[in-house]
Amino acid sequence: MTMPSLRLGMGATGIYVAIIALATYYVFHIQGGPTQPQGLLIALLPIQMIAVLFCVGVVLRYTGWRAVGFGRLDWWGMVWFLPGWVLIGFMGWHIFTTVAADDLRGFGPFGLVVLVLTTFLIAFGEEVLFRGILLRGAMTRFSIPIAMLLSTVLFGVFHFVNGLAGQGAVETTQQVLFVMIVGVFLAPIAVRVGNLWPLIIWHWFWNMAVILGQTAGLLHPLTLVGIAVQAVVSIWLWTAMIRQHKLH
Repeated sequence: MTMPSLRLGMGATGIYVAIIALATYYVFHIQGGPTQPQGLLIALLPIQMIAVLFCVGVVLRYTGWRAVGFGRLDWWGMVWFLPGWVLIGFMGWHIFTTVAADDLRGFGPFGLVVLVLTTFLIAFGEEVLFRGILLRGAMTRFSIPIAMLLSTVLFGVFHFVNGLAGQGAVETTQQVLFVMIVGVFLAPIAVRVGNLWPLIIWHWFWNMAVILGQTAGLLHPLTLVGIAVQAVVSIWLWTAMIRQHKLH
């Protein structure tokens, strides 16, 4: 097992962003990409496959899975994740009791499979990169709070690439800010629980909830609830880790 370096983390992040950005520009600007949710997911699927294969290649070639955050799971640390899972449960219940049957039929069986697969690949790739390779690499050079901050900021900035898919500047900026809040929430949990699988699964379900919420027009109010819940947990976790760092 070889710990990732900051140089590896930053280099992998740059290449990952380039893969997503170039592929997104090609699909949506050169080929004239789709605008419907199912078509968007289908277009994103091969892009995410390439990005995930890149992340897997970096891990297998340079570090190993344990070194990037797939270590022993700290079940006590999972307590900090409970508010996030409660939020996912509430969103799922609200969405599936509100989404019209026609909306789900609009996806079709194939579309639902693509929804599940594409959102999983997005969650896996982003967690392995930002809370795995990058965060662990930054921790070898900086204190844990600074490493988490770097991971969080770059995670948010990365989502500016969504503007290449035709998303408006205001919507993209709002998404970047919200994603940074999610990053603030996930970074200390990645350190606390010691294993990325809980983050990947939560991120996966969050992605599906967001897309289905957009389909049902329910994203805005539930997103505000999510921001409030995550902000409280994040402030508590960051404060505890900063204090712990000062003691050392």
